[in-house]
Amino acid sequence: MLRARSFVLIGALIAPLIVGAQGTDATTIPIDLSTQRPVIDAYINGDGPFKFVVDTGASQTMVSADLAERLRLPVEGTVMVTAPNSSGAFRAQVHRIKELRVGDLKFFDVKATSLMDRGFLASLQADGIISASDFEDYLVTLDYRHKQIRIEPGHLPDADGQQVFDYELQHLIPGVTFEVGGKPVFFHLDTGSPFYVALPGTMLTSADYEQIPHKVGTAGTVTGGFSVYQGQLAEDVTFGKYVLEKPNVQILDQMPYGNLGYLFFRDYLVTFDYTEMRVKLEFWRDAETKSKGEKASIHGSGRP
Repeated sequence: MLRARSFVLIGALIAPLIVGAQGTDATTIPIDLSTQRPVIDAYINGDGPFKFVVDTGASQTMVSADLAERLRLPVEGTVMVTAPNSSGAFRAQVHRIKELRVGDLKFFDVKATSLMDRGFLASLQADGIISASDFEDYLVTLDYRHKQIRIEPGHLPDADGQQVFDYELQHLIPGVTFEVGGKPVFFHLDTGSPFYVALPGTMLTSADYEQIPHKVGTAGTVTGGFSVYQGQLAEDVTFGKYVLEKPNVQILDQMPYGNLGYLFFRDYLVTFDYTEMRVKLEFWRDAETKSKGEKASIHGSGRP
């Protein structure tokens, strides 16, 4: 997650993140996007609701230290936390949540790291962060246009390089290689990020721009901050059947990877298959056309 802030856990835990799940076969959960992140109601050990960000850019579920203390969550060890743009790390406590309920699904024996950064979670108006990877046996579909997340059993079809892509884990965060001006660039798929199309820091000088990038602010991770630049590309961004023509982009100084966040995801129906490590991107107009039984477009424009 960027703020964006990214979280990566170093080292394995003794127990699995989630031991089991019960509930209906599928559930649809309303999301609040007022902070430009998907926030849902979650219940912990029967208490709640609590506000949690569903974050594909977090490698493990986290709770605020205040909430962990209030609910008296048992401590089962510690883990090191770091970020993609830093070699630094800090130690955090790992708690056991007996039951975590989201929508109609209940997950048992969930491992959650407590986060001491109260200011960060307060800025998100959240009590914690749910790593979307915890829903390993489910399809997770984020539908920003209708402000909902659907969690259901199933698998995506094989990657076709058009709308369905195999993703890789870099720093335990899912990402896909797309093209910028015909050159491959790896992008993290990060629902915890507010950005549109953010390029890695090396592209501040290596890409061609219609509008020269200028500094627009700073962002941070749990271990440090970095500068954010913005400019208009003189080349296109291509991902499968979709093309973004000379888009305005952000450039994240010191970040080794690109980042696709809220401003990107709001234009697409995005489905993650954490078992097969695949992701499907469907432009919302194509998705709505298909639901009406009409012929979808062959080539998407990427963004209106």
